Amino acid sequence: MGLRTCVVVGLTLLYMTLAENNDNSSFVKRLRSYKNTCREIGWEPTCERRTRNSNSVAFHVYLKKSISSIQKNQIIKYDHVITNIGEGYDTNTGKFTAPVDGVYSFTWTYMTRKGAKVFIGGFVDGKQIVWSGMFEQSATWASTTGNLVIRMKKGSQFWTPNSESHVDYIHNYHTYLSGFKISDK
Repeated sequence: MGLRTCVVVGLTLLYMTLAENNDNSSFVKRLRSYKNTCREIGWEPTCERRTRNSNSVAFHVYLKKSISSIQKNQIIKYDHVITNIGEGYDTNTGKFTAPVDGVYSFTWTYMTRKGAKVFIGGFVDGKQIVWSGMFEQSATWASTTGNLVIRMKKGSQFWTPNSESHVDYIHNYHTYLSGFKISDK
């Protein structure tokens, strides 16, 4: 921060402190004026500048209807969108496409019924990176979760297919996928 900026900010704060009028609305007007002056000369607190200029990406989707049969390598197409900031998730393909470079986090959870054998993998650009699975569980219903944190380039894709054998049933509302960009680097 340059000397000129320090002087402007200091004088503005001094003016606000010494002002004779203690009216709250006048104080708020002066405070807004101070913030605008700082922005005009190119100085802003780092946290405000980073938030305003960031490329936010986040999505959360789930199954509206249970799936009664899933073949090996079939992509789960989560068809109900709650959030899709950045428009990266496509309900038609079941794939997330990174709209910008960054580090992303993905989490998926799925529920099956007694005796199911399910392996839902996390794939990036055609390569399976992580696995999550259930094999012949004894509970009436059971769910499991997978997670992946990975650096992606703009245009890279992430999806969650059934990565092993045929699956008889996956429950709807308890099966979802979330993702968001953690950082730009």
